[in-house]
Amino acid sequence: MSRHGRRAAGWATLVAGLGALAVGVVLVLRPPSAPADAGVLPPPVVVSAPTTATATRAPAPALWTPTPALWTPTKVTIDRLDVGAPVDPVGVTRDGALDVPDDPDRLGWWIGSVLPGERRGTVLIAGHVDTAEDGQGALYRLEKLAVGSRIEVRAGDRSIAYRVTARRSYAKSRLPKALFRRDTSPQLALVTCGGAFRDGTYDHNVVVYATPM
Repeated sequence: MSRHGRRAAGWATLVAGLGALAVGVVLVLRPPSAPADAGVLPPPVVVSAPTTATATRAPAPALWTPTPALWTPTKVTIDRLDVGAPVDPVGVTRDGALDVPDDPDRLGWWIGSVLPGERRGTVLIAGHVDTAEDGQGALYRLEKLAVGSRIEVRAGDRSIAYRVTARRSYAKSRLPKALFRRDTSPQLALVTCGGAFRDGTYDHNVVVYATPM
């Protein structure tokens, strides 16, 4: 895909079907080999167990704890990669493509995903690895981010810290459906492109998974 003189600087079609979504990232100028996988993937989709009333006496009153306000993410900080990237809310275009920011120094939080701090689901943030015009993007070295690294997501008046648990490389347009569900364990997923660049598109997606610290 080309936009405003950029060479293939967008996303492949984001398709909805039977409650699941799949997305592919398409970008430019990357090393030809698929990144190596690392770490342990997060647990599968969370299914709440049914509750049964078996208590013979009323439980003691619980202390009330206010729920923190939830806000859209505005910045991602990854100290190990020297990244401090602004984040914009993004949706999809008329043709179903994810409308990530043109500027490779900015990231896009998909508005179909959950907010930082929610108890279930994935906070999905994506960005260009690079562009022909601007060179390296904020996530250019994402495939090198080590397991155990800290990622901070600024949302409203607070920063939520995550620890990297896994890194995976997936063939284009084959991201796991669980990334787009709202009933998984809480996690952050950063997505960009990697692998070989052929015929105007990358052949892999790089995903870094992180869980709240």
